[in-house]
Amino acid sequence: MSFGTHTWEPPTREGWKDNPERLAWLVILSSFAVFCLLLVLVPLGVNYVVRYATVSEMVRLEPTLGTLLLYTGENSQAIAITAPRDDISEGHQIVTLDDSVQGTLGLISTETPGATEVLGSVQVYPSTDVRILWVRRPFFTRSPEPYHVRLRLESGQIRIFTNSGDQRPLQVEVETPFGTVQLDAGSYWLLVDEHHADVTVRAGTATLERGANERLVVGANLRGWLDQTGLATEAVSAEQNLISNGNFTPPALDTWPSYVIAENISGGTVQYVERDGRSVAYFIRRGEENVHNEVGITQAINRDVNVYDSLVLQLDVNIIFQSLSGAGVLASEFPVRAEISYTDIYGKDLTWGIGFYYRDPDGSNPAVSADRGQQIAQAQWYTYRSPDLMQLLDAQGTRPARINAIRIYASGWSYQSMVSEVYLNAR
Repeated sequence: MSFGTHTWEPPTREGWKDNPERLAWLVILSSFAVFCLLLVLVPLGVNYVVRYATVSEMVRLEPTLGTLLLYTGENSQAIAITAPRDDISEGHQIVTLDDSVQGTLGLISTETPGATEVLGSVQVYPSTDVRILWVRRPFFTRSPEPYHVRLRLESGQIRIFTNSGDQRPLQVEVETPFGTVQLDAGSYWLLVDEHHADVTVRAGTATLERGANERLVVGANLRGWLDQTGLATEAVSAEQNLISNGNFTPPALDTWPSYVIAENISGGTVQYVERDGRSVAYFIRRGEENVHNEVGITQAINRDVNVYDSLVLQLDVNIIFQSLSGAGVLASEFPVRAEISYTDIYGKDLTWGIGFYYRDPDGSNPAVSADRGQQIAQAQWYTYRSPDLMQLLDAQGTRPARINAIRIYASGWSYQSMVSEVYLNAR
């Protein structure tokens, strides 16, 4: 039985030229897919551009006190600003060097042709370095996005008023060396020093952010802070006591050093003791009469107070004994007096103080005016709360820019007096 020979050949693939119908369908389906893709992407792209395209805005810089320094670039020379300028833009840096310089950045919208709208302002206080990173508005009026301002506060203090415009809201973001602060419409105070960034909210809401997962929301009349270690655990009251250890807990001498003024006589002393269930500074002198002496305690404060609206001194006073009637011949020798030294917004060093006494002035000593001293009951605790010193001194033309120190002292002939619970509350 024999078999014929057969040679195996692989099957041949059908080419595009042999099947033009398949090529036609591929072209049609591909074109339809591209058409569908463009049908989706083109409107999305147009909507994205309409919504997110931006145009830069100018900022108005106005010196309100002294001369501002303006830097227009990284390596530019400082320009002294003594008059308002409307050409401040992204990348510009404003610096104030001393206690008698302040300025204002006006955030102005020109979106409506022929009209300007003030959206907010940034008050720049002494010893401040702030840079304008981003000032943008949407290019298209129909965009729902807000005005966007981004600043970097390297050091110093600024106060920000972010009032939303009629057409769209204003979003302000402030970079600091320790993190970022997002601000809604409202009123805010920011301080940056070498240790931390402090944010106080008068109205509105601030969101403090550090890293991807650390956030703290701070509401009205509260404050929060950032530092190298992270965020504050929670927002606290906006009111701050500028005085350390005002209740004289031991060792009080660390924060309240004492001094004595007495020439060729035995001077008074001050002791930090417990009386009536509280820690007190106790001033005492029993000795020769008809000779002046003074004993006191001091504390350096050195705090800028430009941004505060209110500053109130509060302390408890108890005068046990005074041999000199009233406040002496010159109405200046009180058994207890508190005195604040400050630098006003014009750079002048001044003092404000209030004294206390219980003995009525006799014929040899004049009456004490209400702005110099108050008469209180003997041997009873009296809580004194000052008027708002910001308003009081501003009305006199000497609004404080910096609180330098506080001094509490007793003077006269012989005296015994106590002070406790001292606060200098800034808000």
